Amino acid sequence: MPGGRTRLNPLTPLHAGVYLPDDEVGNCRQFAHLLRREAQRRGARFRFHTDVSQIIGSPQPTLVHTYAPPDEAVLLSATGDSSVRPFQDTQPIAMRPFTQSFDAVVVCAALGAPALLRPHGLKLPLLAVHGYSITAPLRLHETHPDHGPRSGLMDERYKVAITRLGSRVRWLAAPRSALAAASPRRRRGDALQGAARLVPRRGATEPGSALERCRSMLPDGPPVLGRSGIDGVWLNLGHGSSGWALACGSARLLADGWPAELPPSTPRASASSA
Repeated sequence: MPGGRTRLNPLTPLHAGVYLPDDEVGNCRQFAHLLRREAQRRGARFRFHTDVSQIIGSPQPTLVHTYAPPDEAVLLSATGDSSVRPFQDTQPIAMRPFTQSFDAVVVCAALGAPALLRPHGLKLPLLAVHGYSITAPLRLHETHPDHGPRSGLMDERYKVAITRLGSRVRWLAAPRSALAAASPRRRRGDALQGAARLVPRRGATEPGSALERCRSMLPDGPPVLGRSGIDGVWLNLGHGSSGWALACGSARLLADGWPAELPPSTPRASASSA
């Protein structure tokens, strides 16, 4: 929150700090849900629990996909007569490979993209970058209603970000590549240690919900955006830890048809990078 104050642990030995009064934090999960709702309002249809196994390039590209719900899901029958539908957005289709054509295809499948693009001769050196977070609800104290942080914090020693999300607090350990020696348990320890140093632990309940994320990025940092060189196929890949920050701008570029044409010297199996 801009200008928000945070009550830090009085026993924390602070060396120095940088105060950014205009800095803000947000809830990317809530943003994604709101974006999905708006997309549906405008006519977008979602198919969850669906695996894409092949992309066929053409002026009207084709996907081969299969409806593959998890074992615990209630299946949606091809006739649509299921009495319980927990995944309302998924259109009922038969559970076999299904071929469907589109006006255009945008590949944004993260680490699943190389397998889809490799048959076309397009090889992307995507790396897996792991992040670890812990989210816990705050305890309510009538005598101390302001327990917990009220603005974003960053512990530069342990590389842990601490964020207030309404009635919850999230601790996020800095992303590490798959080649890093630290284990998930070590990353969790880093996050908890950073939380204990800065914010009084009595302000949050334990245990919180832990989540390990795997993000894709390229060695040089910027994502791959634009035409793939495959007829009718576009790319929106490799945003790494900046996915939310770059999501809307990347989508806008693709919607505007950027780049309009590939340079004459660009081989067929290549991509534009931004």
